[in-house]
Amino acid sequence: MEVSGHQVTVKQTSLLWVGLIAALLVVLVGCQPAAVSTVSNETEAVDMTETPVSPITPTLSAAITNENPTVEATAEPPDNGQTLTFWTIEQISPRATEASGDFINKSLRAFERSNPDIQVDLLVKKPSGKGGVLDFLRTARDVAPTVLPDVAILNATDLSQAYTEGLIQPLDGRLDRSIIQDLIPAARKMGTIDDQLLGVPLGLEMEHTVFNSLVFEEPPLTWTDVLTKDTKYLFPAKGVNGLVNDFTLAQYFSAGGELLNDEDLPTIDERILRDVLEFYQQALEKETIDPTILEAATTEELWPNYVDRQAGIAQITVKQYLSDRELLSNTSVAPLPVQNPIDSSILITHGWVFVLTTDATDLQHQAAALKLIEWFLSTSNNATWNDINKSIPSRDSSFQQLAGDDPYWGFLTEQLNMAQPQPAFNGYDRVGRIIQQAVEQVIRGEATPEEATATAIDALAQ
Repeated sequence: MEVSGHQVTVKQTSLLWVGLIAALLVVLVGCQPAAVSTVSNETEAVDMTETPVSPITPTLSAAITNENPTVEATAEPPDNGQTLTFWTIEQISPRATEASGDFINKSLRAFERSNPDIQVDLLVKKPSGKGGVLDFLRTARDVAPTVLPDVAILNATDLSQAYTEGLIQPLDGRLDRSIIQDLIPAARKMGTIDDQLLGVPLGLEMEHTVFNSLVFEEPPLTWTDVLTKDTKYLFPAKGVNGLVNDFTLAQYFSAGGELLNDEDLPTIDERILRDVLEFYQQALEKETIDPTILEAATTEELWPNYVDRQAGIAQITVKQYLSDRELLSNTSVAPLPVQNPIDSSILITHGWVFVLTTDATDLQHQAAALKLIEWFLSTSNNATWNDINKSIPSRDSSFQQLAGDDPYWGFLTEQLNMAQPQPAFNGYDRVGRIIQQAVEQVIRGEATPEEATATAIDALAQ
């Protein structure tokens, strides 16, 4: 279904009017939003080789400002049909780059063809902060509840807040049971708050270790293994938004550290944090690491140094490895090096999740919203999306479809079984910043591990 803007016919009047009309058309074309689509019962796979379809031209019904870069597409709903509102982010929309955007656009079109009585209005929101999805869910509920979406894409770290504030609905007992039963453990864990499934990720991302097999004859599984070699270890120690970096958080969890005590209050295990910081201190003394890693927030920033053989071991994302693996030589994958051989390697996962926002006051409308979520989570569509984005499918059937007999996916299975999503409990921002500050103090040489740990414990107690 295509929705076009108003056509304007201008008789020959004056050049001034022609100029004004031309200027108006330029503005409308420049502000054209993402494509709109519709929903269906069947889970039709999207053929990415089909002839490109001309974009849908929706009517703009929302002002665009620097603070609220939302483009809203509106259209007349089908006769006796329903209109679903879908809030998403740019990277999961027809605006996304290349194949990702094409996939979303064609998936929505295929959904509409299969469900001719349902139309989807797609609105693109910022991923976080003012004007982000969570921010708009909060403000719209209070001042304009009629514009709230039926389905939304949320950062998994926002799930807890959204649920606590009553902005989203549980999926258990509503979403197709075959999908829920097919979720890989890491996906189920990411979308679960207080034992309730509240979101399902399109895909997952995480970091793991790679090493040069000419430097390490055997996989470096422990801190001692790393420190016995005269080589560099590259990992992004800067963190994101001031929070503790994934590498340190994974080391802390792998050593048995907890961030919540028995009363569900933020805590820091003093001994374990000190042990992790002492590992960094020893690595600094042996020049295995240096303060420049504090300038990197992502593995991509350090990856060229590993490729140029400036380091024998590094952290890398699944996406980066799948993108570059054919270019690598003498490189193998490994679990995160841990303190003791008996420790389990616990990696940190990230993802964007589908959430249901429409409540049960209109069961027919809610059922249509669930159809849209189920459409994107079909085995074929989930596999296609993650193949395009070089990420990890949330469904086991999709995972197996991509894995085939590739041993790398067997390695990922082992890591995912123990992986934990980035924490998102109330108070994590504070404890995450405190730990990151301790890391930076030690790596910069501003404090010993004992001093930095004591400072962290004192800061949390205040």
